[in-house]
Amino acid sequence: MPAKITVCYSDKPASEAYLYEQSDYRIGRASSCDLVLKHPTVSRQHALMSHLADGWHLNDQSSQNGTKVNGVKVEASLLNGNELISVGDVDCLFEAKTVQQLKAIESHNHWRLEQSKAISYVADNMLVDTLQEQLNSVISLMGTQRGLVMLGNDFQSLKVGAVLGMSTADFDNRSFEGSVGAMMKAINNTNPVVAMDVSQDAMLAKRESVQRKQIAALACVPLFSDNQLIGVVYTDSKESTKVLTELDLDILSIISQQITLSSEAIVLQNQISNLMNRVPESRSYDSLLNKPILQLVH
Repeated sequence: MPAKITVCYSDKPASEAYLYEQSDYRIGRASSCDLVLKHPTVSRQHALMSHLADGWHLNDQSSQNGTKVNGVKVEASLLNGNELISVGDVDCLFEAKTVQQLKAIESHNHWRLEQSKAISYVADNMLVDTLQEQLNSVISLMGTQRGLVMLGNDFQSLKVGAVLGMSTADFDNRSFEGSVGAMMKAINNTNPVVAMDVSQDAMLAKRESVQRKQIAALACVPLFSDNQLIGVVYTDSKESTKVLTELDLDILSIISQQITLSSEAIVLQNQISNLMNRVPESRSYDSLLNKPILQLVH
């Protein structure tokens, strides 16, 4: 039976690979390996995954930091098709799949990517609705639980442009500082931030919200126009098993580009306040829109 292996990093999106029957797969840090794991705890030729008549076999190749299956160090192991394999400090989810299941996964992933590309830009007099729809798509297609679009030219000036799954109470300093830390890191580094089991992230782990396990996975993308910050897109999940993959980051990046198109003209022309005044009062999240982040986090 074929299999899917998901390589999970704490500070970047997980990568997925499909393994097929009657094949051998070399796992390690060397670029010549079939499954390359770029991590200092992984040996150049770390392990070998082989499919034989009785199933999938995993063999450590005298690696420096060892190989574990479900937390137990092994030299060789016959896999049953649902294991957590630790290659050095890199955790890999191993799942046996039928050919039909692999095709279904590929088809669904293709659909998710195409859906993210299909989101279109509309006139700026509908910007609030557009931002909300785009944020809804981020959360739906990535499978996260909460999200924000923050608009502004620096961290201090960020204001809520769209929100889903959050209330004013969620911005309590203790429960939200992990999110603030991710936003600041994304802005300062001018790069997306992705973290899973964020208690393992050296910077974010110090945040009390992370220590209380209120956030298990998060992603944040800064928005730029002509090298000028115009906002941030943030989403997270409290599900302990949530895995954010490279496809999820692709989806987030694509929709973030759409959000940039939807918001840059308004932000650059300092028209955010006028725009937010047109939000219908019936919206449940109305109390958050256009609020500065420094006013919300207290």
